[in-house]
Amino acid sequence: MKQRAGALFFLLALIALTGICPSLQAADEGPLSQKGTKQLGVNIGYGYTLSNRDIRFAPVSPYFGYVFTDPVGNGWYRGTVEGIVEGDFNYVFKGQKRHASGVTFLGRYNLLSKHECWRPYIQAGVGMVGTNLSMHHFGSDFNFTSNLGAGIQYFWNPCNAVNFEWRYKHISNAGINQHNVGLNMSMLLVGYSHTF
Repeated sequence: MKQRAGALFFLLALIALTGICPSLQAADEGPLSQKGTKQLGVNIGYGYTLSNRDIRFAPVSPYFGYVFTDPVGNGWYRGTVEGIVEGDFNYVFKGQKRHASGVTFLGRYNLLSKHECWRPYIQAGVGMVGTNLSMHHFGSDFNFTSNLGAGIQYFWNPCNAVNFEWRYKHISNAGINQHNVGLNMSMLLVGYSHTF
């Protein structure tokens, strides 16, 4: 019963967010084009290791972003710089039944394409993650992460978007334990974001 109530609350909150869309300043170039713009979102997806260890996992990543600059550059690379704090929750469902949770800090460059509905981006980040993975020479439960990614957001109105992203991710303990066999992973993500 509590799970149904929680799911209903989440659904109602999502519907309310999609309906709330204050008008943006007339001088801007569409979504994510002004310093001070914020966004809340969540991505979910599918990930797999890029090694002989066949591990598959389901990531869930809620995030908060803040645009730090007005548009910079000219031509096709005109864009804004955004900082993102992201929750990093992963359920490993193939290879072993385990989990990993942490936080990631990302720097994103939003490209301001001529089509205001589309916002391609590139990003990179670092973070920390705790995991209970059980693998030979995987040294510790506390690890660091680094990642690179690219994606695109489709805004169906000035405030609400669907996200599509690919990300490369590396996990290792950065030498704090003598066993430091890391994992390299590929992730495909889809999600929703609300800009305000």
